[in-house]
Amino acid sequence: MNPGRARPSPPAGSPRRRWWTWLLAGVVLTVAVGATAAALLLGGTGRSLPPSLLPPLEDPPTIAAGDTAAVFLGDSYTQGWGASEPDRRWSALVAHDAGWVEVNQGQGGTGFVATSGLGGCGLVYCPTYLERVPDVIAVHPDVVVIAGGQNDLTALAADPDAVRAAVDATYDQVRDGLPQARIVAVGPSTAQPGNALIVELDGWVRAAAARVGAEYLSLIDPPVIDQESVAPDGVHVTDAGHRAIAERVLAGIRQP
Repeated sequence: MNPGRARPSPPAGSPRRRWWTWLLAGVVLTVAVGATAAALLLGGTGRSLPPSLLPPLEDPPTIAAGDTAAVFLGDSYTQGWGASEPDRRWSALVAHDAGWVEVNQGQGGTGFVATSGLGGCGLVYCPTYLERVPDVIAVHPDVVVIAGGQNDLTALAADPDAVRAAVDATYDQVRDGLPQARIVAVGPSTAQPGNALIVELDGWVRAAAARVGAEYLSLIDPPVIDQESVAPDGVHVTDAGHRAIAERVLAGIRQP
Protein backbone atom coordinates (compact mmCIF):
# COMPACT_ATOMS: atom_id res chain seq x y z
CA MET A 1 0.00 0.00 0.00
CA ASN A 2 1.37 3.40 -0.97
CA PRO A 3 0.80 5.83 1.96
CA GLY A 4 1.26 8.81 -0.34
CA ARG A 5 -1.89 8.14 -2.33
CA ALA A 6 -5.40 8.73 -1.03
CA ARG A 7 -7.78 5.84 -1.36
CA PRO A 8 -10.36 6.76 -4.04
CA SER A 9 -13.95 7.24 -2.87
CA PRO A 10 -16.61 5.04 -4.41
CA PRO A 11 -18.59 6.72 -7.19
CA ALA A 12 -21.79 8.39 -6.07
CA GLY A 13 -23.93 5.75 -7.70
CA SER A 14 -21.94 2.70 -6.60
CA PRO A 15 -23.62 -0.03 -4.50
CA ARG A 16 -21.23 0.70 -1.62
CA ARG A 17 -22.12 4.41 -1.51
CA ARG A 18 -25.84 3.65 -1.80
CA TRP A 19 -25.58 1.13 1.05
CA TRP A 20 -23.96 3.67 3.39
CA THR A 21 -26.49 6.34 2.41
CA TRP A 22 -29.43 4.12 3.24
CA LEU A 23 -27.79 2.96 6.48
CA LEU A 24 -27.25 6.56 7.62
CA ALA A 25 -30.81 7.53 6.70
CA GLY A 26 -32.11 4.59 8.69
CA VAL A 27 -30.11 5.57 11.75
CA VAL A 28 -31.34 9.16 11.57
CA LEU A 29 -34.96 8.05 11.15
CA THR A 30 -34.67 5.60 14.03
CA VAL A 31 -33.26 8.28 16.34
CA ALA A 32 -35.95 10.77 15.33
CA VAL A 33 -38.79 8.30 15.82
CA GLY A 34 -37.32 7.14 19.12
CA ALA A 35 -37.01 10.68 20.43
CA THR A 36 -40.59 11.47 19.49
CA ALA A 37 -41.86 8.29 21.10
CA ALA A 38 -39.89 9.02 24.26
CA ALA A 39 -41.30 12.53 24.46
CA LEU A 40 -44.83 11.26 24.10
CA LEU A 41 -44.30 8.43 26.58
CA LEU A 42 -42.91 10.77 29.21
CA GLY A 43 -45.63 13.31 28.65
CA GLY A 44 -43.45 16.15 27.36
CA THR A 45 -44.65 18.15 24.41
CA GLY A 46 -41.75 17.43 22.06
CA ARG A 47 -43.26 20.09 19.77
CA SER A 48 -42.05 23.30 18.22
CA LEU A 49 -43.37 25.83 15.78
CA PRO A 50 -41.85 28.63 13.70
CA PRO A 51 -41.72 31.76 15.88
CA SER A 52 -44.12 33.53 13.52
CA LEU A 53 -46.85 31.01 14.42
CA LEU A 54 -46.39 31.15 18.18
CA PRO A 55 -48.63 33.18 20.48
CA PRO A 56 -46.78 36.45 21.15
CA LEU A 57 -44.83 37.14 24.31
CA GLU A 58 -46.51 40.27 25.58
CA ASP A 59 -45.39 43.53 27.11
CA PRO A 60 -46.62 43.98 30.69
CA PRO A 61 -50.00 45.71 30.94
CA THR A 62 -50.53 49.02 32.67
CA ILE A 63 -51.49 48.46 36.30
CA ALA A 64 -53.39 51.32 37.89
CA ALA A 65 -53.94 52.07 41.55
CA GLY A 66 -56.62 49.78 42.89
CA ASP A 67 -56.04 47.07 40.28
CA THR A 68 -55.47 43.50 41.39
CA ALA A 69 -52.40 42.43 39.44
CA ALA A 70 -52.02 38.71 38.81
CA VAL A 71 -48.86 37.20 37.33
CA PHE A 72 -49.34 33.89 35.53
CA LEU A 73 -46.05 31.98 35.45
CA GLY A 74 -46.27 29.00 33.15
CA ASP A 75 -45.55 27.20 29.89
CA SER A 76 -47.17 26.94 26.45
CA TYR A 77 -50.64 26.44 27.92
CA THR A 78 -50.29 29.73 29.80
CA GLN A 79 -48.72 31.42 26.78
CA GLY A 80 -51.84 30.46 24.85
CA TRP A 81 -50.89 27.66 22.47
CA GLY A 82 -54.05 26.26 20.87
CA ALA A 83 -56.27 29.22 21.76
CA SER A 84 -57.75 31.05 18.78
CA GLU A 85 -57.11 34.44 20.41
CA PRO A 86 -55.01 35.56 23.42
CA ASP A 87 -58.15 36.52 25.32
CA ARG A 88 -59.40 32.92 24.99
CA ARG A 89 -56.44 31.29 26.73
CA TRP A 90 -57.21 29.95 30.19
CA SER A 91 -55.19 32.57 32.08
CA ALA A 92 -56.99 35.46 30.36
CA LEU A 93 -60.36 33.85 31.08
CA VAL A 94 -59.49 33.42 34.75
CA ALA A 95 -58.21 36.99 35.08
CA HIS A 96 -61.29 38.41 33.38
CA ASP A 97 -63.78 36.50 35.51
CA ALA A 98 -61.84 37.10 38.74
CA GLY A 99 -61.46 40.81 38.09
CA TRP A 100 -57.67 40.68 37.89
CA VAL A 101 -55.23 42.42 35.53
CA GLU A 102 -53.41 39.58 33.78
CA VAL A 103 -49.61 39.75 33.59
CA ASN A 104 -48.85 36.78 31.37
CA GLN A 105 -45.43 35.23 31.85
CA GLY A 106 -46.13 32.00 30.01
CA GLN A 107 -43.25 30.74 27.88
CA GLY A 108 -43.72 27.61 25.80
CA GLY A 109 -41.45 24.67 26.46
CA THR A 110 -40.37 25.80 29.91
CA GLY A 111 -40.89 24.31 33.34
CA PHE A 112 -39.33 24.20 36.78
CA VAL A 113 -36.10 22.92 35.19
CA ALA A 114 -36.92 22.95 31.46
CA THR A 115 -35.69 25.77 29.25
CA SER A 116 -36.83 26.58 25.72
CA GLY A 117 -35.95 28.43 22.53
CA LEU A 118 -37.32 29.86 19.31
CA GLY A 119 -39.55 26.92 18.43
CA GLY A 120 -41.03 26.69 21.90
CA CYS A 121 -41.44 30.21 23.21
CA GLY A 122 -40.46 32.57 20.38
CA LEU A 123 -37.18 33.78 21.87
CA VAL A 124 -33.63 32.48 21.48
CA TYR A 125 -33.65 31.43 25.14
CA CYS A 126 -36.49 31.17 27.63
CA PRO A 127 -35.43 30.34 31.19
CA THR A 128 -36.93 28.04 33.80
CA TYR A 129 -39.67 29.03 36.21
CA LEU A 130 -37.07 29.32 38.96
CA GLU A 131 -34.93 31.66 36.89
CA ARG A 132 -37.99 33.83 36.19
CA VAL A 133 -38.96 34.32 39.82
CA PRO A 134 -37.22 37.75 39.96
CA ASP A 135 -39.41 38.88 37.03
CA VAL A 136 -42.50 37.76 38.96
CA ILE A 137 -41.45 39.62 42.09
CA ALA A 138 -40.58 42.76 40.12
CA VAL A 139 -44.26 43.19 39.18
CA HIS A 140 -45.23 43.40 42.89
CA PRO A 141 -48.40 41.45 42.11
CA ASP A 142 -51.28 40.77 44.43
CA VAL A 143 -51.69 37.27 43.02
CA VAL A 144 -49.20 34.78 41.55
CA VAL A 145 -50.47 31.75 39.63
CA ILE A 146 -47.79 29.12 38.99
CA ALA A 147 -49.00 26.58 36.46
CA GLY A 148 -47.70 23.57 34.58
CA GLY A 149 -44.61 21.42 34.92
CA GLN A 150 -45.32 18.83 32.25
CA ASN A 151 -42.27 19.95 30.27
CA ASP A 152 -40.15 18.65 33.16
CA LEU A 153 -41.23 15.03 32.86
CA THR A 154 -38.22 13.94 30.80
CA ALA A 155 -35.88 15.54 33.35
CA LEU A 156 -37.92 14.00 36.16
CA ALA A 157 -37.31 10.53 34.77
CA ALA A 158 -33.56 11.19 34.68
CA ASP A 159 -33.06 13.22 37.87
CA PRO A 160 -36.14 13.44 40.08
CA ASP A 161 -34.27 15.06 42.96
CA ALA A 162 -33.29 18.03 40.79
CA VAL A 163 -36.87 18.57 39.65
CA ARG A 164 -38.30 18.37 43.15
CA ALA A 165 -35.65 20.78 44.42
CA ALA A 166 -36.57 23.26 41.66
CA VAL A 167 -40.29 22.99 42.49
CA ASP A 168 -39.56 23.68 46.15
CA ALA A 169 -37.17 26.54 45.40
CA THR A 170 -39.64 28.19 43.01
CA TYR A 171 -42.40 28.31 45.60
CA ASP A 172 -40.05 29.24 48.43
CA GLN A 173 -38.53 32.16 46.51
CA VAL A 174 -41.89 33.50 45.34
CA ARG A 175 -43.17 33.42 48.92
CA ASP A 176 -40.00 35.00 50.31
CA GLY A 177 -40.15 37.79 47.74
CA LEU A 178 -43.91 38.34 48.02
CA PRO A 179 -44.85 37.52 51.61
CA GLN A 180 -48.32 39.10 51.31
CA ALA A 181 -49.26 37.82 47.86
CA ARG A 182 -51.93 35.23 47.17
CA ILE A 183 -50.23 32.26 45.50
CA VAL A 184 -52.22 29.76 43.46
CA ALA A 185 -50.57 26.50 42.42
CA VAL A 186 -52.08 24.93 39.31
CA GLY A 187 -50.65 21.46 38.89
CA PRO A 188 -49.36 19.97 35.64
CA SER A 189 -51.75 18.80 32.94
CA THR A 190 -51.45 16.83 29.76
CA ALA A 191 -53.53 16.13 26.70
CA GLN A 192 -52.04 12.64 26.64
CA PRO A 193 -52.90 9.79 29.01
CA GLY A 194 -51.54 10.43 32.49
CA ASN A 195 -48.70 8.39 33.91
CA ALA A 196 -46.90 7.85 37.20
CA LEU A 197 -44.45 10.68 36.54
CA ILE A 198 -47.06 13.40 36.19
CA VAL A 199 -48.87 12.11 39.28
CA GLU A 200 -45.61 12.30 41.23
CA LEU A 201 -44.88 15.82 40.00
CA ASP A 202 -48.40 16.92 40.83
CA GLY A 203 -47.86 15.65 44.37
CA TRP A 204 -44.66 17.67 44.74
CA VAL A 205 -46.44 20.81 43.57
CA ARG A 206 -49.21 20.18 46.08
CA ALA A 207 -46.71 19.71 48.92
CA ALA A 208 -44.74 22.84 48.01
CA ALA A 209 -47.94 24.87 47.84
CA ALA A 210 -49.03 23.69 51.28
CA ARG A 211 -45.65 24.55 52.77
CA VAL A 212 -45.79 28.20 51.63
CA GLY A 213 -49.47 28.74 52.27
CA ALA A 214 -50.54 28.64 48.63
CA GLU A 215 -53.81 27.35 47.20
CA TYR A 216 -53.48 24.17 45.16
CA LEU A 217 -55.63 23.07 42.21
CA SER A 218 -55.26 19.76 40.39
CA LEU A 219 -55.91 19.45 36.66
CA ILE A 220 -55.43 15.68 36.62
CA ASP A 221 -57.64 14.56 39.52
CA PRO A 222 -60.10 14.35 37.90
CA PRO A 223 -58.62 15.05 34.46
CA VAL A 224 -59.76 18.41 33.14
CA ILE A 225 -58.78 17.73 29.52
CA ASP A 226 -60.81 15.36 27.35
CA GLN A 227 -59.99 14.19 23.85
CA GLU A 228 -62.59 16.45 22.27
CA SER A 229 -60.67 19.52 23.48
CA VAL A 230 -57.23 18.40 22.31
CA ALA A 231 -55.67 20.56 19.57
CA PRO A 232 -54.56 19.05 16.24
CA ASP A 233 -50.95 18.79 17.46
CA GLY A 234 -52.06 16.26 20.06
CA VAL A 235 -50.44 17.98 23.05
CA HIS A 236 -52.16 21.33 23.46
CA VAL A 237 -55.83 22.28 23.80
CA THR A 238 -58.39 24.21 21.80
CA ASP A 239 -60.55 27.07 23.06
CA ALA A 240 -62.77 24.45 24.70
CA GLY A 241 -59.79 23.04 26.58
CA HIS A 242 -58.66 26.47 27.72
CA ARG A 243 -62.19 27.17 28.93
CA ALA A 244 -62.24 23.86 30.85
CA ILE A 245 -58.95 24.69 32.58
CA ALA A 246 -60.23 28.19 33.40
CA GLU A 247 -63.43 26.83 34.90
CA ARG A 248 -61.49 24.37 37.08
CA VAL A 249 -59.23 27.17 38.35
CA LEU A 250 -62.09 29.60 38.92
CA ALA A 251 -64.07 27.00 40.82
CA GLY A 252 -61.05 26.37 43.04
CA ILE A 253 -60.19 29.96 43.85
CA ARG A 254 -63.81 30.79 44.66
CA GLN A 255 -64.05 28.14 47.36
CA PRO A 256 -64.18 29.62 50.88
